[in-house]
Amino acid sequence: MITTPAVRPTTDRPDPTTSTDAAGSRFRALPLAVAAIAFGAYPILRGSGSEIGWTGAALYARGEWLLAHCLGMLGFVFLAWGLSSIDRWASRFAWAGAVLVLPYYGAEAFGLHALGQVALDHHDAAMIATADTFRYNPVAMTVFAAGLLALAACGLRMILLVRGSGSVLSRAGLALAGLCLIGYLPQFFAPIEARIIHGLLLGVGLLILAADLGRSRRTS
Repeated sequence: MITTPAVRPTTDRPDPTTSTDAAGSRFRALPLAVAAIAFGAYPILRGSGSEIGWTGAALYARGEWLLAHCLGMLGFVFLAWGLSSIDRWASRFAWAGAVLVLPYYGAEAFGLHALGQVALDHHDAAMIATADTFRYNPVAMTVFAAGLLALAACGLRMILLVRGSGSVLSRAGLALAGLCLIGYLPQFFAPIEARIIHGLLLGVGLLILAADLGRSRRTS
């Protein structure tokens, strides 16, 4: 009598698709997590105070000033990238906003940092008045404002997505981050304490979205 060998059960073998999906979910959530950290740290590191004369020169010359604005630029890019996993139109608005605000942020980061260093090195605080030359340039202000309006449109789109979102986490993240993006322009006119709170709230909203994105991808 010929007997066939028993087939060992394979249920204990790891499913390769499970680990692949988990890795993919973490990758899709990573950009939003990076953006959250960047937006939260930006106003804290930026510093505050008078931006006139020696005080302004010292503020601009700080390494934290440069780092803060670089983090801000990084936040906009990773925001747009991360939103591509959630909604096409929100991502498009975010990309448009990033493209339009980055030139202004670059001038603030590198231009004002260099200006502050040169003013301190040459003991000429009057040089700081040059900052207003580009800050209030009509073209620069128009492009920057257009970028902030695009970010506000992104925030509005995120809020509109709340009704169609399935999970509580997703609704909370969309609402909080969306409101903060709508308020990105007004917060520039607020005290530094309010700007720090705004950055932290935006970071929390994006972290919630990142957590929900990773969880939903793994359980889908």
